[in-house]
Amino acid sequence: MEQGQVSWLATVVRSLQETKGKWRTISSVTGIPYDTLTKVALGRVADPRVSTVQALHNYFASRPTETSPADRARTAH
Repeated sequence: MEQGQVSWLATVVRSLQETKGKWRTISSVTGIPYDTLTKVALGRVADPRVSTVQALHNYFASRPTETSPADRARTAH
């Protein structure tokens, strides 16, 4: 796997972990089967299809970043 693919995959996995609880919605929007999405998120697929990573990357790139409650509390002071 090339370096660019590794960093995209790492970004996608991190984004999935940060949005746990929304995976069914992400699956529905991206067309990626829920089981595949969970396997990627949990690291059970070491080398997912490029089309899967691309679809997830595009999904997260098109979404505004969400701040966590902890981040909001830090910026409020």
